[in-house]
Amino acid sequence: MEGLFKQKLLDLRHPRPAVTFGAALLGDTSWWVPETEVVPSALGASVGEVSERSHVLESLERFALEKTREEHSPVLKIPGGELRVHTEAAPNLVDPYGSVAELRASLRLDPRLTELVLARKTPGKVQVLFVSERFRPWDDVVGESKSGLESELIAGFPVRTAELFGRMIAAMKLTQEEVLLFPVEDAAEVDYTPEIFSLAAFFRPLIVVTLGAKATARVLKSTDRLSLVHGQFFARQITDSHTVQVVPLFHPSIIETNQNMKKTAWADMQKIMKLLKKLP
Repeated sequence: MEGLFKQKLLDLRHPRPAVTFGAALLGDTSWWVPETEVVPSALGASVGEVSERSHVLESLERFALEKTREEHSPVLKIPGGELRVHTEAAPNLVDPYGSVAELRASLRLDPRLTELVLARKTPGKVQVLFVSERFRPWDDVVGESKSGLESELIAGFPVRTAELFGRMIAAMKLTQEEVLLFPVEDAAEVDYTPEIFSLAAFFRPLIVVTLGAKATARVLKSTDRLSLVHGQFFARQITDSHTVQVVPLFHPSIIETNQNMKKTAWADMQKIMKLLKKLP
């Protein structure tokens, strides 16, 4: 794959008029839209062409992220040049806490909820930090006894939604020890974004998944609509030595009430699985 990737980048310097964008990069692929199915658009580009470009660019981005992570460098060398993965730093890089006790003491979340979601987590094992829009009050959570990962998820979601989200996480082949859930605000709308970055600096997950529009806007500090950025990867430098990929997803409650969103959510989840090497 690496040799093909580099060769296709070089081929772009000498484009052949008869081939498509995808063919110039990756050759014949099974997911191309046949030209007989292309529907012209008002912008002059076909729906098939737009879909093709989207697939190609997403594949290239995942490949570049994997290679730079393997080589522990933001630069990917290719014949005749190099590619550099752009990362955007948080407003201030985080100085990681030296122990989990120090980290917990810095968190403003209800200590009982903090204990619930951090009890099984250790640096190096957490792969994904899920950021919900808010947590439920402790009095609502304590009466709903659950086991396993769902015992943590009910802090952020009603039982039915927590069960659905638990099934989604299981489908991603993630274990309880590999995931961490934390809110971006509380019921009084206190902004927990600094805590999110502190957690990412301490536990060093590979991916931060923002669930819903509010969590996405807070973490990415962006006003882009979630419908335009879901499933995309945004590199954010957290410390001098650690960068995470922020991936926005639709909130599980939206998926729960809109069956048409399940296909979209699964496609986004598979992108995360590929980066985590949970898929072939």
